[in-house]
Amino acid sequence: MKNLTGLPQFVAVCASRNLTVAANVLGVSQPALTQAIAKLEKQLDVVLFDRTTRPMALTPYGALVLDYAQLLEQNTDRLTENLAAMKTGSGGILRIGAGPDWIHEILPVAISDLQRDHPGVRVNLTVALNDELRRKLDMGEIDLFFASLTDDYFVGGYRTRILLREHMHILAHKDHPIHRGGLKTLAQLASESWVLTGYDTFGRQLLRRLFGQHDVDLPPPSVETNSVRAMINILRHSQKLGFLSRAHANAYPEIKVVDTNIALPIREGGVVWRADAPLLPVAERLLERVKAVISARLDHAG
Repeated sequence: MKNLTGLPQFVAVCASRNLTVAANVLGVSQPALTQAIAKLEKQLDVVLFDRTTRPMALTPYGALVLDYAQLLEQNTDRLTENLAAMKTGSGGILRIGAGPDWIHEILPVAISDLQRDHPGVRVNLTVALNDELRRKLDMGEIDLFFASLTDDYFVGGYRTRILLREHMHILAHKDHPIHRGGLKTLAQLASESWVLTGYDTFGRQLLRRLFGQHDVDLPPPSVETNSVRAMINILRHSQKLGFLSRAHANAYPEIKVVDTNIALPIREGGVVWRADAPLLPVAERLLERVKAVISARLDHAG
């Protein structure tokens, strides 16, 4: 595509159809303006003005170029406005990643609150597990993501901000026999059939560490998946155990927390972004809404 020069001068001449008037408006000499128009015509290999008329008339080619120039000017104005809105946090596009826990009660409310106050904000939301979210962040495909945080994952090239701390839970279908009787030991839980995320995922690491601390072997899962959504649906339709946050139990009435005789680990959740790409003002506004949603949820639970 040619890098066109002389479009502003061309638009100025179109406004008056007179080279002398346009030159005065632009503060340039008439020969300089005439040269700029001639250069543009040479670039496009067309005649833009019929110079035999007074005032000058646009040729059909000139009319088409004027439409293009006006559209370009409008798009430039729109771009400038959108950039200004992004700088103040009142507009722009925010590309967000999120772990499955965040899409139940937190992010949908926070995004809705943000867009209610700032309708110019557009959001692109990707839901995945930590490994995939981190890859997308590294590739510049997302600006930040919300997930469970661990020091092993997010050091060096990342910045993190903890937004919540909550206990993880062992979950099962509400009709699962595991709910009968008193508190369950890890040995009893180890004899059950499990559905879990991959070996190196955050939840699996926490659960493996918990069983190891009590000298109990965590059994290999009967179903292993890279999808928390699949894991939830398996729990909803089977007699297996899973390991997830309280948010999942609250979101699905078929799933119930299994009562145990040991303290379950605490999950730290928050936001991650690249150290070389500071958060935009619009992202900071979203984080304010997320913290407000989490605070309201904790107040309701209390």
